[in-house]
Amino acid sequence: MTERTAKRILDQAMPVETKILDTTEEGLEEAGSILREGGLVVFPTETVYGLGANALNSEACRNIFRVKGRPADNPLIVHLSSLQELPLYTREVPDTCFRVMERCMPGPVTFVLPKAFCIPDIVTAGLPTVAIRIPAHEEARKLIRYAGVPIAAPSANRSGEPSPTTFEMAHHAMFGRVDAILRGEPCRIGLESSVIQIRGNRIELLRPGFISLEDLAYLGQDSGLEVVDLSGSTSETAPPPSPGMKYLHYKPKATVYLFTSLSDLRNPLEPLPPSAIVLCTPKSGTSEDLTMVREWKGFRVHVYESLKEYARNLFAQFHEADKYTYPAVLAWYPPAKGIGLALRNRLIKAAGGRFL
Repeated sequence: MTERTAKRILDQAMPVETKILDTTEEGLEEAGSILREGGLVVFPTETVYGLGANALNSEACRNIFRVKGRPADNPLIVHLSSLQELPLYTREVPDTCFRVMERCMPGPVTFVLPKAFCIPDIVTAGLPTVAIRIPAHEEARKLIRYAGVPIAAPSANRSGEPSPTTFEMAHHAMFGRVDAILRGEPCRIGLESSVIQIRGNRIELLRPGFISLEDLAYLGQDSGLEVVDLSGSTSETAPPPSPGMKYLHYKPKATVYLFTSLSDLRNPLEPLPPSAIVLCTPKSGTSEDLTMVREWKGFRVHVYESLKEYARNLFAQFHEADKYTYPAVLAWYPPAKGIGLALRNRLIKAAGGRFL
């Protein structure tokens, strides 16, 4: 894909031909060949669908930024198929860090590590570190092996919009912009990976995800590592060390409002919209509050039995709100425990801090 073609994709003046491939051996092999030759491929993982390019090809990675409209100071995550590949793309990884990685990879977690010289600066936003992930998704790892190169991949959405967690969402966002889209199942986690960095005796959480602070404390206890949450720390001038730290993300066209209890909807701080999708769990309020909301005309209420189910469906419900032109999404803001911290991170950015 040339620079001129990529610019036309972004302007939607001349869409490129996008192949739809299944996650069969044949489809993965063809997608791997496209990546190896410098093309862009959308592929499923256990977290979200990724927009992939050959991580060793500067021009291919530059096309990711053009197609997404992504700021150049927002680094990409490099996906490997196994820990055995790690020495090829990193350097001076401490033994303590490697021991933690062995316990949670493959999985929905990304480590920020000193980069090898073969990783282009476009991938890391000029930083001396590179974000490395080994997906738990079997087909994603097969794709990397077929490509024969590491895959740099952010989420497969236009910058700032909700990350795609289904093939339909990925197709809607990227058809006509990329060389191929792999048709996979809905992502089983539905939120982007946790991003961590190990420095000295600390595990620093840069972006919360499925791997929680509690999980990290357990992973680090054998090595005497303390856990520090830096996911709310940003700099207005320096490039962020991890994706998801600096810019607004995850916003649907519908306005997102947050509430801490369904009882907030009885006397909201702002007038309620005429219709909305409501996202909650049984812990969001009393049964009387839930009955009240379910009786409102024009409101579609989704009650998820667990926070993990809530997280898995969050971005898909943002997509549904826009698909069916709901003006708003009313979303429960859960406690900051377990995956609740990751949900709060995505929700506060999607809502721009707007509470009812």
